Amino acid sequence: MGWSISDYSKDDCKIVYIDIVSIDSTFESFIDKYIVNICFRDSAFSIKKAKKYIRDFIDTKDPDRKKGIVAEFFLHLYLNSIKMEQECLFKNLEENSPKKGFDGVYRDSDQNIWFIESKSGSAGSCSHKGKVQEAYRDLKDKFSSTTPNDPWLNAYNHLKIINPSDSLLDKFRTLSDDYDSGKVVDITEYNIGPCGTVYDDMGTKYVAELLGDSLIKYFEGKDFHKLFSICVTQRAISEFEEYLGK
Repeated sequence: MGWSISDYSKDDCKIVYIDIVSIDSTFESFIDKYIVNICFRDSAFSIKKAKKYIRDFIDTKDPDRKKGIVAEFFLHLYLNSIKMEQECLFKNLEENSPKKGFDGVYRDSDQNIWFIESKSGSAGSCSHKGKVQEAYRDLKDKFSSTTPNDPWLNAYNHLKIINPSDSLLDKFRTLSDDYDSGKVVDITEYNIGPCGTVYDDMGTKYVAELLGDSLIKYFEGKDFHKLFSICVTQRAISEFEEYLGK
């Protein structure tokens, strides 16, 4: 298939490395299995509609925004494929705008909640580790109630659409009140997923094991309950756009 995946773990820290090389027919069929759920969280919609939904979303003159959207999509694809439950919508509630809270909220098979943050950039101007570090700092800011937008209210509004009776809504409502009062939320009580995507069309070879070891060392002594970091090398954005147009 069009991507290869490896992972490295130590204690409560797990690093996953994904190299997306191409979008072949097998990978297209794989994406087809999840694209509707990622976009709408409702299987009644068609794959064709989901493709148009994303195509319209990335129809932007800002190349950095396009890369950010595609990076988030492939994180959602991976998380859906390992049977984590998506507790957020792909886009923000305002039409065609990026999310103003967490880039992803997920529930694992043990009912643990994970908060995902995605950062991306181009090879030559950034590294996987640098983008993961940036995502971690962003998560720290959100838990510290220092961001201009309330991430908990955003998470609440997304989940209310997906499952209006979910008991997690009460937790998000309380955390939103804490944000309004400037109260710092203790990040060591929460599971986080800082993720970094590097766009590389130069064929650079990255040593996944070295990257995993480096990030595990970086996160030693950092604040979190459990951490699940995904590093992606994206080499097939043009092929993905072609797939969306089929």
